[in-house]
Amino acid sequence: MNKKFLIPLFAIMFVGSVFAVGYVVNNFVLKTDVYEPFNEVQFAVLGDAGNWDGVQTCAEYTGTWNTFADGVEVDMDGLYAGEGRKVCAKLNNLAEADIPYEITSEILNTNVEVYYKCFAAFGEPSVSGTVLASSEKKDGVAVVVSTSAEPVDDCRIKISVVRV
Repeated sequence: MNKKFLIPLFAIMFVGSVFAVGYVVNNFVLKTDVYEPFNEVQFAVLGDAGNWDGVQTCAEYTGTWNTFADGVEVDMDGLYAGEGRKVCAKLNNLAEADIPYEITSEILNTNVEVYYKCFAAFGEPSVSGTVLASSEKKDGVAVVVSTSAEPVDDCRIKISVVRV
């Protein structure tokens, strides 16, 4: 084929491809809000009048539940080596979809020496799961002092519920 025909042919194909865009017949815009499916997370501490037996689960707990809120501090006074509590969260899923969650614990002490003693005593345990659509689930983390823990004052442990 002759080159003088090739260049105009490619030019026509290029111009044709530029104008071969879809024709919009109609369109619309969706407007929506996003809501929190866990609007009121509640907590309870198992064994707060004595050592948690390590057996009772959050699902079995029938006592009083308190509302989770940022900045709330629950003073456990003191725990001896081997003693512990189970910190439970009651999650009420308002969504019509299954929502995965994680309950975490974090040592908040900023003094390095105290932080390491608290971390050695408690660790930073976490638990994860899924709350089924339009249902309630009770789950929690065990905050138990290691039997080899050194004495330390005022460990601050933050418990968080996070959607993942």
